Amino acid sequence: MLLRRSRSGVVIEVNPYRVLLARLERLGGDTIRIEQVVELPADDPAGVNRELRTLFPEYKAFIPGICGIFPPARLLQREEINPRKFAEADYLPTLLASQYKIPADKWRIALISPFDGAPFDSAHPPVKEVLLCGEAAEELQAAQSRFLALGVHPRQMEISSLPVLGGVLSYQAMIGDSQPAAVVEIDLHRTYVFILGKNGIHTPAPLEFGFNALVETARKELGDEDLTTIRARLLAGEADIVARAPRLLRQLVRNLKPAIDYFELQTGQRVNDLYCTFLPPGLAWMAQTLAASIEMQVLPVDCVAWLTALGITFNDDIPARLGPHWLSLFSLIARLGPASHAKKPD
Repeated sequence: MLLRRSRSGVVIEVNPYRVLLARLERLGGDTIRIEQVVELPADDPAGVNRELRTLFPEYKAFIPGICGIFPPARLLQREEINPRKFAEADYLPTLLASQYKIPADKWRIALISPFDGAPFDSAHPPVKEVLLCGEAAEELQAAQSRFLALGVHPRQMEISSLPVLGGVLSYQAMIGDSQPAAVVEIDLHRTYVFILGKNGIHTPAPLEFGFNALVETARKELGDEDLTTIRARLLAGEADIVARAPRLLRQLVRNLKPAIDYFELQTGQRVNDLYCTFLPPGLAWMAQTLAASIEMQVLPVDCVAWLTALGITFNDDIPARLGPHWLSLFSLIARLGPASHAKKPD
């Protein structure tokens, strides 16, 4: 249980485009019921605060919450280790400094199995590989402060990238899909790629192309409109934008395709499914264009069916509001065992 007392609470995610939140009937109870869901722009904290106060009139101070974030410099990378030296005090700090230019004393790092998603067990250290997951302590503290400013007390705060991977694997298992999948996070400044294969999670290097670069590309393609207007047109998925999508996303495709091709060449596994995390409905054209450009299919996530399969209940008016991008929020409350993070060979 997350809390000793079963009271209402919020599960909330802040991603580059939206704030997604859901009122839970009980936070930490034996069952999970979703009472209300709300989607708001990410750049309107005052509006988020007002909505939270409307959703939770019983709380006069802080609302207890499960919080998910996608911090800008997040680390989620699979790394080979030397098991004989792993126990040495300076081994991990030296690895972080040399491979990722990260000062270990200023970052919060968790070690996770890339094969089944289980947390690191010091009694049974990894044999040869780990997932390094973390962010600068200063950024995590700033994220916590932002939630507090919204009126939410984070009882649990996670970098959402890893729960999303578990959620995608859980969804694939539900529909009987055992094919490798690429999970893509198109952030403002870069794009993160994770490939879910039959030997765990694979982590190509982040791609140096994000939504801000797309806005600049669109400005050159469309003419001299100001960046604010172009950004709004991209987010709205206007017909003219969608028609130009292959050209607008050409640079991202040029970087993404080699990462997919390399995985397929090294493993002999065909990556069939593409899931773009947290893209709101207006940006669905990006996922569709990427999938078509690299001969993949968009994973057709049905959040309502997935929640039902997990035993999570919800009020009658909620299904009509849920699109595929809600999987990232609900992955924070889905009770998935470590086995959900790994595919089984056919």
